Amino acid sequence: MSATPTLTIWVDGIGRSQADVERVLRESIRQAAPGTEFVCLIADDERYGEDWPVDAAVLVVPLPEDDAASLNRLLSQTRSDWVVWIDASANLAPGALGHVETAVARFDIDLLYGNARLPGSQRTHRPAFSPIRLRSQDYFGDVRGFRVEALRQSGGFGAGNAGAHPLDLSLRLGADAARVLRIPEILSVSAMAIRPSTEQHRKVVAQFLGSRGIVAEVTVVAEALQVTYPLVSAPLVSIIIPTRGSSARIRGAESVLVVDAVRGILERSTYPSLEIVVVADDETPQSVINALVCLAGDSLRLVRWSEDFNFSAKMNRGAIFSRGAYLVLLNDDVDLITPGWIEAMLGLAKQPGVGLVGSLLFFEDGTVQHGGHVYSASWAGHIAFGWSADRDDDLGSMGVDREVSGVTAACAMIRADTFWQLGGFSLDYAGNYNDVDLSLKVRGSGRSVIWTPHARLYHYESKSRIATVEPSELVTLRAHWGTWLLSDPYWPSSPQQP
Repeated sequence: MSATPTLTIWVDGIGRSQADVERVLRESIRQAAPGTEFVCLIADDERYGEDWPVDAAVLVVPLPEDDAASLNRLLSQTRSDWVVWIDASANLAPGALGHVETAVARFDIDLLYGNARLPGSQRTHRPAFSPIRLRSQDYFGDVRGFRVEALRQSGGFGAGNAGAHPLDLSLRLGADAARVLRIPEILSVSAMAIRPSTEQHRKVVAQFLGSRGIVAEVTVVAEALQVTYPLVSAPLVSIIIPTRGSSARIRGAESVLVVDAVRGILERSTYPSLEIVVVADDETPQSVINALVCLAGDSLRLVRWSEDFNFSAKMNRGAIFSRGAYLVLLNDDVDLITPGWIEAMLGLAKQPGVGLVGSLLFFEDGTVQHGGHVYSASWAGHIAFGWSADRDDDLGSMGVDREVSGVTAACAMIRADTFWQLGGFSLDYAGNYNDVDLSLKVRGSGRSVIWTPHARLYHYESKSRIATVEPSELVTLRAHWGTWLLSDPYWPSSPQQP
């Protein structure tokens, strides 16, 4: 790479109006540094007026329906270090190409993208690079950059991928997350933060996963992709539930929480290989123990707890007696919604680099309790807390698997060996922040934390409950994790503070 990397601007004008294409080209020419090359990609059946092209420096390339050969020929001929791909349906933000030029000059990377602004001055903060999310949704937006040599080494443009080349290239160049950069500045102004996924997007994701030996089924659902990972085996999963046998009124009826939670799991879960590890306080009524034995039979492992309350210690004790290769950390006040919840979480937990998987939890009234953790301004809270079930953000975050900063231990899955390698739950957090600490230990080990909307449960914790937080636990959390709690890379909003 030269001391000052050079750019080629490729404007994707296929299916766009002449006015849109000209607008983006003129703005690109205005912003670009001297010596920048400009290419306009159009369909070979598109025709523009006599005043086309905008500038003699613009190379207009008509592309056939299967355009890979033409694009690869163009790629082989470029003299620039970087290709900046711009969709002509968007407006290039002021200073966008300057931000790109600065980034490629400062960082040794292969792939970049940035933030966007929607009409009405709303800012869309795209999350930090999220490989799992990219499989479900091309969230990079209308402006992205590819290092030319990396493109060539990756094999260039794939045949039959017209209409989804940016996603295909982003998946392949993003295989090394350390070489991907999100520019925090606004690069484009667009009417849509995220474009709907298409059959072509589905195809390139399926091809990408298959090329890496990942067994997956990819389908278009609503405006995103749903990636499921069929299980070729059914390892034993241990569900660890701490309880004292409490009862509560749920949906107008009296419920023994742990009994009804276990009943729902055993009656409605489709996963065939489960054990239920109940860590029960000594004061748990014998009638509750009897009911659990009758329900779970040989699948039940009953662990007694005789010490003072410490959630972390109770969960660690349950893990000691668990035989499963995977652990589900579960509160006793939950009720299953999706029968395939274990399959959804396990499929993700088996993916390379994934350390912890969380779920979508709802309050009894159907509003969201947990869409992942968000850490900001030295606080920890829940994404989408109190949202209606049909509410979403501009990026469609509530409908896709995605990396998050952390997940709640009210329902989470982790490999048993990972749990012990990380030291389990820290006993410093008897009542609060134990799952925050565990999540950050997972991320600190180089593994990712994933949240999925495809494992859904009710969590009957009261949304109006005032959490009792020991000041010492918050002090300890901040002392342990410091800057990790200051700004969330995956979610821009501030958390609900305790």
